[in-house]
Amino acid sequence: MIISLTAGQESPEYVEGCPLSPPTAAHRSGRVVLAARLVVLIILAAQAGLFAGNFARAEDASSAQLIAELQALRASGDTADAERQLKGIEAAIPGNAPYPLRRALLRARLVVREDSMDFDARLAAMKELRDLAEAHGDTDTVSLMDIQRIYMSHADDNIGKFIDQLNAVSARIGSGASAEVMEALEMSYGNMYFDAGNFDSALRHQLAALDWTEKLPFGRERARLYRLSTIADLYNAMDLPDSALETIQRAFAHPDEVPMPNRGSLLGTRALALLKKGDLAGADEALGQAEQLAAYDPSVFTALRNGSLRAELLLATAMPEKALARIEQIDALAREKQDTYYQAKADMLRGNALVQLGRVDQGLALMQQANKQFEAKGQMVEVLDGLERQIKALREKRLYGRAVELMERRQNLWSQLFRNERGRAIAELEARHSAQELEHRIDKLSTENRIQQERLRAEQLGKALALVAALFAITLCSILVVAIRRARSERDTLSDVVRFDALTGASSRYQFQRRKPHKSEAGEPEDTIAALVLLDLDHFKAINDKYGHEAGDAVLQAVVERVRRVLGEHDELYRLGGEEFLVVLNQRDPPALDTDVLRLMAEIEGAPVRWHDYAMAVSVSGGYVRHPLARDWSAPLTDAIRWADAALYLAKNAGRRRIEHVALTESGRVELAGRRPIDMPQLLDWQRRGYLQVRTLSLVQPS
Repeated sequence: MIISLTAGQESPEYVEGCPLSPPTAAHRSGRVVLAARLVVLIILAAQAGLFAGNFARAEDASSAQLIAELQALRASGDTADAERQLKGIEAAIPGNAPYPLRRALLRARLVVREDSMDFDARLAAMKELRDLAEAHGDTDTVSLMDIQRIYMSHADDNIGKFIDQLNAVSARIGSGASAEVMEALEMSYGNMYFDAGNFDSALRHQLAALDWTEKLPFGRERARLYRLSTIADLYNAMDLPDSALETIQRAFAHPDEVPMPNRGSLLGTRALALLKKGDLAGADEALGQAEQLAAYDPSVFTALRNGSLRAELLLATAMPEKALARIEQIDALAREKQDTYYQAKADMLRGNALVQLGRVDQGLALMQQANKQFEAKGQMVEVLDGLERQIKALREKRLYGRAVELMERRQNLWSQLFRNERGRAIAELEARHSAQELEHRIDKLSTENRIQQERLRAEQLGKALALVAALFAITLCSILVVAIRRARSERDTLSDVVRFDALTGASSRYQFQRRKPHKSEAGEPEDTIAALVLLDLDHFKAINDKYGHEAGDAVLQAVVERVRRVLGEHDELYRLGGEEFLVVLNQRDPPALDTDVLRLMAEIEGAPVRWHDYAMAVSVSGGYVRHPLARDWSAPLTDAIRWADAALYLAKNAGRRRIEHVALTESGRVELAGRRPIDMPQLLDWQRRGYLQVRTLSLVQPS
């Protein structure tokens, strides 16, 4: 297969990260008037460089052609035809081929031979590519291989370990990373959070990965379909079938025909969404179409997935005997392929069928056994689904006492997942912050280096032209002044980028971490903080999903503008990330604090945010604490934020659109000295013990 570069494509040298750079001395020579001899030397050097560049381009023409062909194979996926073409290209590549060509070959092998490689062979191929990239200083490919290795080898029962490894990769890559690296990073985060049952984090990362697919150099449509399919599966797991159906429709609405494997997967997801909505006829139709396509897809995964969906549909239509026959087929195939996930899935469905047949104890025992297997593997999505099935079965059989026990078990599990998600989100934010700090240090060093280089050039030029007239010296000084001013300007710009949120103009998390107390009139540090208010926009994700990320950006900008109308000269506003903001109220009398907090809510919620033809209602939840929390309370400001964070989640748990104020009682001041709540459940426990009081501030009058 021969593929030529068409108009609009970048040159092969640039695509593969090896640009041929002509000398730049000729451009710099325009800054000063040099002696004639120097001008001649510069011209000769430039000509020599250009001739060398032309020769290199001619030499690399065949490599560029092969690289283009290998990129096309990666975009096409793993098919028999792609394998045949890959073998032909391999035969044409010499052992001493240049690095860009060897890299393209190894990457094409990983994609085209994905199904034919076993686990160890794939890891070995990834290590070979990583070592080659590291030897050539290709940090992008090194990061990409690290991300893929972490995701490929992760275990659901120890998901935290592998998310920490992703955080380490995230901490070392900066804003200059390629779209491929960022898409792989967001996809890996999203899939692992999905497996762990952290749905909010999973959806956030999957949507970010979907955005990155639009920036991929090639293969973007294939990647886009996989992301949409996963997002639809995630919506089903979140029990949001309408959102799942909208996502599937978005995939099918693309002008290009959806490839058969993606089409089959999307139809199966559509069947499950319709089943959740109770549209059994629609689910049967969608699943029937998926089963027809499966005749052309011999993969075991497709057979197991469609078989499980068919069993689900038979159970939903109260046909447990037929469901059992299908479940036996699933179980036999899963055991043959040693697929422990679908073995446990078969046990769960079999137990459900037995309950329908009246064999309640036997059925529930099987379902509990399956749930233990899922929990041991860390497959929390299936654990939650299994508990829901058992609760439903017990309710139908009027065994309400046992149903309540399982509901408590499910609630405890949700609380555990909530705590895990908060901890992982904080670790991820810290990793990203480390990356920003590293990037800032690198940029600062680069700026200083540029200044030093300009000074060095000045010294060298001064020695070479010591006899040149005073005009030349003045011109040279002017160049240095411009360069230094430019460097200082870049430094100031970098400082602003780090200190302020680029979207809203609010101060950044980085700026808060380096916050210094206000100074008194005598110049001494003075803590003037009266209260901290942690705010979180309600249902912000729904705005992004319904109207798009540009609309979400408009809402964030409007909220910051509204908050600033209320804040005083000495107050502070920080965007901590996403839709979460911190307001620091300074120099306030305690009796006025409640009024000021209510004014904040009223200003934010006062009117919808207008964006194009849409009017988007905005509401907010929050946690509010005074500072210090009590007299003689010497805990740091970060502890006060933890208290406000726990109060915020208390507000969200109570129905949102409110701000919860937490204050210590006298016994709490003594018993909790120096302590901070780990999470919302601990805050509630301390409230029950009488250590603190919680008041609700809301614009909505209680009914």
